[in-house]
Amino acid sequence: MNFVNVKWIFFKETKVFFGTFLAPLVLGGTAFLNALFIMILNFNSRTNYHDATMATIIAFMSTIIIAMVIVSMGSIVEERNKGTLELLFTSPITDAEIVAGKFLFGTMIAGLITVFINGLFPVILYSFWKAPIYLVVSGSVGVFLLGVFTYSIGMFGSSIGKNQMVSLLVSVLVILTLWVAGYFSHLFQATTRKVLFHLHIFSHFISFAKGVLPLTGIVFFLSGTFLFLYLTVKSLESRRWRG
Repeated sequence: MNFVNVKWIFFKETKVFFGTFLAPLVLGGTAFLNALFIMILNFNSRTNYHDATMATIIAFMSTIIIAMVIVSMGSIVEERNKGTLELLFTSPITDAEIVAGKFLFGTMIAGLITVFINGLFPVILYSFWKAPIYLVVSGSVGVFLLGVFTYSIGMFGSSIGKNQMVSLLVSVLVILTLWVAGYFSHLFQATTRKVLFHLHIFSHFISFAKGVLPLTGIVFFLSGTFLFLYLTVKSLESRRWRG
C-alpha cells in the first residue's frame, strides 16, 4: 500500500469536508444535540453524579451514530456521481488505498467529535456534577470505537448505493439490524441467542458507559470495522471489474 496515495485521499476528503456546509452541519449539529440531550436527561434533582455521567455517555452514543452516518453516506457514491470515482480508478491508486484514505478521514472526524465536542461537556458541566473520570475515559473510548465502526458501515453503504439516499438507507438498515438483534435473541435457541446477543451494538457499548473497557466490546467494534472496510474494498473491486 502506497501511503502517499492514502495521505492524498485523506487531505482531499478533509478539504472537501471543511470547505462545504458539512463541517458546520455535523460538528455544530452534534454539539447542539449533545447539549439538548444533556439538558433533558441530566438537569433534575433526582440525578446523581454517576447516573448523570452515564446518561451523558449514552446521549453521545446517539449523536456519534447520526454524525458518522451523515459524514459517510456520500463518501463514495458522490465520487461516482461527480465522475471523480472513474478518475480514481484510472489513476495509480488501489481500491484499498482509496478506502484507507477515506477511513483515515472518518477516524479523524470521530476523534474530533469525541475529544473536542463530547469532551467539552464533562469539563464545562463539572461544576454541576463531579463527573467520575473513569466513566468519562471509558465512555469516550466507547464513543470513538462506535464512531469509526459506524463510519465503516456508512462507507460500505455508500459503495453499493446508487445515490446518497440509498446509501443512507443501507447504512441505517445495517445499524438497526445490529441494534435490535439482541432484543429478539430470547426468541431463539441457546446458540442462536448467543450469536444475536453478541451482534447487539448496545450490549457492547453500555459496558463502556458503565466505566468498563471490555475486551469483547473492543474486539467487536474493531473486527466489525475491518469487516465492513473489507466489504467496501470488494465492492469497489467489483465496480472496477464491471467497468
